[in-house]
Amino acid sequence: MEEVYSVYLSKAMRYCASSEQCVYTVSKKLKEWGVGDSEADYILGELVVNGFISEERYASSFARGKFRMLRWGKVKIAAHLRQNRVAEVNIKLALKEISDDEYGQVLHQLVLKKLDSLPKGDRLQNRKKLMAYLTSKGFETNLIYEEINSLDI
Repeated sequence: MEEVYSVYLSKAMRYCASSEQCVYTVSKKLKEWGVGDSEADYILGELVVNGFISEERYASSFARGKFRMLRWGKVKIAAHLRQNRVAEVNIKLALKEISDDEYGQVLHQLVLKKLDSLPKGDRLQNRKKLMAYLTSKGFETNLIYEEINSLDI
């Protein structure tokens, strides 16, 4: 039995070392590998104790990556972290790492870029399309309205 633990534990360690993971994703991966619940609990405990899994580190890494690379807003980032069963306290800490200035700049850049792709003319239609696009990117409705109104669109 100990041999089974060590094989899957080392496999899980390699998995966690390749990229930041959370307990939920590693748990799903262990199930895919056919590891039983009690063995999975033991392995997850070992991974957490030895620093291979950190929900706080995972949330921060996820938030930074999705914001900087994919230009996701805080709403979408938080929703995806919740899907991965990350604790609210870790989600809040991760979102605080995104500076308000940088967040506003990204929103502004996205508005301008999307506006360039829209046909000139129908102001109300363009506002609707901007709202839909930016909402799907995960930005807060009140910030979107402020940005659109500040540009007089």
